[in-house]
Amino acid sequence: MTDRATKEEQLAFLKNEFKDVAAMVLTSVQGLNASEVDALRRNLHTAGVNFRVVKNTLAKKATEGTQLSVIAEDFKQVTAIAWHKTDPVAPAKAVTDFKKSLETFQVKAGFQGGNRLDAEGVKALASMPSLPELRAQLLGTINGVASKLLAQLNAPGQHVASVLQAKHDADEKKAA
Repeated sequence: MTDRATKEEQLAFLKNEFKDVAAMVLTSVQGLNASEVDALRRNLHTAGVNFRVVKNTLAKKATEGTQLSVIAEDFKQVTAIAWHKTDPVAPAKAVTDFKKSLETFQVKAGFQGGNRLDAEGVKALASMPSLPELRAQLLGTINGVASKLLAQLNAPGQHVASVLQAKHDADEKKAA
């Protein structure tokens, strides 16, 4: 049994984490053995996602007055949460990737952008590109336009240079 001071400390931690979370996925770790939970923790940690098994009553209290109140009713049975403060796709991607390797693993619900997501919504969110991937795509698009513009600006000079080189080569051939 957890004493009151520990519960208050856990509640304060959860409230602090929940106040500005970008995305969260609620999972059930019921039926998983210790090595499977450790593998899940490692996968989430590698992805930069926070993970914790929570007491449902504390988690419900921590969601009160926050955007996360839409998922408060999903805190039932044994619940673990995966969350990220800035990347809205990372928890869904990491949890969905882990689920591929372990079919008994269950996704209960998710949260992103003030909305509650069901298991299918979490799966759909996981299929979206992450923030770094979106940045790379945008940079590639901007860089591609600049490269094409530079190629167009250099083209007339290249054409003149190749005509002059051809004339020079032809003159040398005649002289020889």
